[in-house]
Amino acid sequence: MTLPKFLIVMVYSKLLLSKLNAFDEVEVRLEYQIVPDSDADPAVGRYPESAAASQALLGHVTGDVVDTVFNYEGVRLRVEAIGEGD
Repeated sequence: MTLPKFLIVMVYSKLLLSKLNAFDEVEVRLEYQIVPDSDADPAVGRYPESAAASQALLGHVTGDVVDTVFNYEGVRLRVEAIGEGD
């Protein structure tokens, strides 16, 4: 099976994100999976699709930068990689 040249962020996507500072330098990398609200468990990186960050990330591709709110803080996130979820 051949995978598409790029994937788009969807529910169940497993993401590698970079949190960027004001100079677009990487502050931290984090794993983030968008799941239905009933399956969410932020302690293990599974975030509800209704969360502001999840909504902002949906439909984006690798390399996109998204300004959103994460953990009650305005952040700038860059999508580094997109994988298929369970």
